[in-house]
Amino acid sequence: MSLEGRLEDLGLADIFQIISLSKRSGVLTIIRKEGTGRLVFNRGMLIFGSSDSVSRLGYTLVKKGLVTTEELEKALRLQKAGGMKLPVGAILEKTGAISKEVLEEELRNHLVEVVRDFLNWESGSFHFELGSPTANDLTLDAGLNLEFLMMEASRRQDEYERNQMEQNTLPPATENNGSAVARSPSSPLEEMAGSTDLSPSSDGTPVSNGSEKPSYRKDLALLTSMIEELSGPASGSEITLLVLRFASEVMNRAIIFLVRRDDILGLGQFGLQFKDASADEKIREVQIPLNEPSIFRDVIEKRSSYKGILTQENWHRYFLDQIGGGWPKDVFLTPLLNGSEVIALLYGDNLPEQTPIPETEGLEAFVRVAGFAFGKAKLERKLQETRQKGTV
Repeated sequence: MSLEGRLEDLGLADIFQIISLSKRSGVLTIIRKEGTGRLVFNRGMLIFGSSDSVSRLGYTLVKKGLVTTEELEKALRLQKAGGMKLPVGAILEKTGAISKEVLEEELRNHLVEVVRDFLNWESGSFHFELGSPTANDLTLDAGLNLEFLMMEASRRQDEYERNQMEQNTLPPATENNGSAVARSPSSPLEEMAGSTDLSPSSDGTPVSNGSEKPSYRKDLALLTSMIEELSGPASGSEITLLVLRFASEVMNRAIIFLVRRDDILGLGQFGLQFKDASADEKIREVQIPLNEPSIFRDVIEKRSSYKGILTQENWHRYFLDQIGGGWPKDVFLTPLLNGSEVIALLYGDNLPEQTPIPETEGLEAFVRVAGFAFGKAKLERKLQETRQKGTV
């Protein structure tokens, strides 16, 4: 079996799902103008990965201080001069430069970084060649589950983008004498913590100095249990219900839209109320085009969440009229992604109470996992239909 094509037509998430579900062994090569990547699979598990834009494992070990430059150079000389076919990582272990446990942990981190890099590759060609797993570098014996890899790689990418945004937007801290000093970005855990000693910001909003114990966050408290529910076999409708259930813990009402080529179409809801009609039936009649300005189109094109005001656009007015009227003080939208493809869109607000929408990081994390689950359920359905046709 071989699988080839362009990333514009079949994204990395889809390719991973095909390899994982069919438990294939082989080599996936991805080529684009900026460089080449290579992934090796054993029975649907990733055991090796490399990318021209990610540092090789040996260099990373030196950079982290886990081995010295001299130890790495010695391993490279032994590999070359002694005709050793072992990868450099294995030689480092044999010479006692690094333990097997630390080496395997760093290899896992390396594979996640390679996949994180690939998630940003939106164009290029790919070729998967079926065969016995082989690699010119260190491989991970047990391999890594592809669903875990995609979730962890996506989490790291979100963290990276958030840190980049903070570095670009936060002003430098100053010492008592007024001179600027370096300011390191806060960690995600620090961002989620509150503070008892609050001082007003320039706009009068209380801000934290970081001295308070972390406050209770319902969205984060629910995250683990909700992901566990999603981890079992689930259909698209079951995933939709789980997303709406999680959203109901954060907002008064929410809607899931199916994203199509030219428009979005209401798929499910909670919290909507109509006097003379079923809310579920009513929401399935809501259709918004994607060729005219709206926050829905912006979120889909940017593939990122939005929380803020809803501007007075024509399609915003139409949408709110269709779901019962009223104008929320703020709204929340986030895409459900399968790789780089937006397959659904979650909208929420707090009408009729008009209370502010609370923090949503937990909900956004769950929606990212749900997007992969949606894609997996869709692919499994296609594979099942293909098998059924083959038996007719």
